[in-house]
Amino acid sequence: AECFFRVELPVLVKLLFSTIESTVMLALKALMIHEKNDASSTVQMAELGAIDALLDLLRSHQCEEESGSLLEVIFNNPRVRELKLCKYAIAPLSQYLLDPQTRSDPGRLLAALALGDLSQHEGLSRSSGSVSACRALISVLEEQPTEEMKVVAICALQNFVMNSRTNRRAVAEAGGVLLIQELLLSCNAEVSGQAALMVKFLFSNHTLQEYVSNELIRSLTAALERGLWSTSTINIEVLRTINVIFTNFPKLRASEAATFCIPHLVGALKSGSEDVQGLVLDILYLLRHSWTSMGIDVAKSQAMIAAEAIPVLQMLMKTCPPRFHDKADSLLHCLPGCLTVNVMRANNLKQSMASTNAFCQLTIGNCPPRQTKVVSHSTSPEWKEGFAWGFDVPPKGQKLHIICKSKSTFGKTTLGRVTIQIDKVVTEGVYNGSLSLNHENSKDASSRSIDIEIAWSNRTTDDTL
Repeated sequence: AECFFRVELPVLVKLLFSTIESTVMLALKALMIHEKNDASSTVQMAELGAIDALLDLLRSHQCEEESGSLLEVIFNNPRVRELKLCKYAIAPLSQYLLDPQTRSDPGRLLAALALGDLSQHEGLSRSSGSVSACRALISVLEEQPTEEMKVVAICALQNFVMNSRTNRRAVAEAGGVLLIQELLLSCNAEVSGQAALMVKFLFSNHTLQEYVSNELIRSLTAALERGLWSTSTINIEVLRTINVIFTNFPKLRASEAATFCIPHLVGALKSGSEDVQGLVLDILYLLRHSWTSMGIDVAKSQAMIAAEAIPVLQMLMKTCPPRFHDKADSLLHCLPGCLTVNVMRANNLKQSMASTNAFCQLTIGNCPPRQTKVVSHSTSPEWKEGFAWGFDVPPKGQKLHIICKSKSTFGKTTLGRVTIQIDKVVTEGVYNGSLSLNHENSKDASSRSIDIEIAWSNRTTDDTL
């Protein structure tokens, strides 16, 4: 290493053009040592013509791994990427990847890494050679490369398509959309995540609207399902991509694929982190706003499936950050559900003039009233009866009225009543407790009470439980 430093950089770069392979290898090793000791030396190497020499070596398939390694190191320097000469390196690197005579897998990997480095510069990612780079990287992915090469190629493509509509179309026309869909289902979480991110960039606007399809949503759903059931992890990039597609392409929200996606979104909501829960809420909220404009059968089907999220939404209202509350509350108040009321017992229903034969009547809005059995001769009757009402949407603003009465040969006497706001139960999920029975004509009404259990849930029910 000390000997290498006695040779000036201009001399070492000039040696790269030698026709003797051993001389070239010596120069490559010396330049790598220079770079390790002084990262800024790569700028001087580029200015001295090292890039052209290294590209020539790749084209001629000489010292491919060593040449590719130094080239990648040079392009990894942001200051080098500012040099105008870099834009002329994209096409040769692309040709090297497409060349059937290229046999070196390490050389191909390093060339793809070099393209990835260049693509990080916005100007270079839009240059005239960027289209050929996109086609070359798609060609690499078609050849069943290693997992490492897949990640490198996808990441490079992300940079190329992020700021260029032309590159997006080039990727799509080269068969990239279907290829990336397949990679979404990779067992490798990093490959699947990068593929999802790639889809998000491809469909971040309407450039490729003719390529967006139900199959794309199905692939994203399958990727989400794989993470949930195989590794119990959730790929957040998949959720971000689903959110972008439903945002930019509203018609897909009414698709069969969107409906099939909902159970997996609910699964992610149940087991995910706060970031995951926030994204799922955003997606469900998007779908919910389209229910009024899509077919009634589709809307009803989506709402019924999404209702499985009711217990989780109720939990989020209690435990998660305030930023979740508006969307969680909005979803709770539009999903179909079941109101269950268990009338357990009453206390201190004594009457001064007659024995107590108590029963309760329950009414909600225009629904037919429900009634418990009559418990004869008891001032502390126990009913332990349950009633349920199913609703397509929660009865917003309505109240549950419970009237406790006593039956005798002379008629029925009101012992007290209680009124409960249903909205609160929808949000909180469950209420258990003892409520005072109010009756304005009773002197001892304050001591009368009724024990009830009320719940709002997603389960289906019969009229009486």
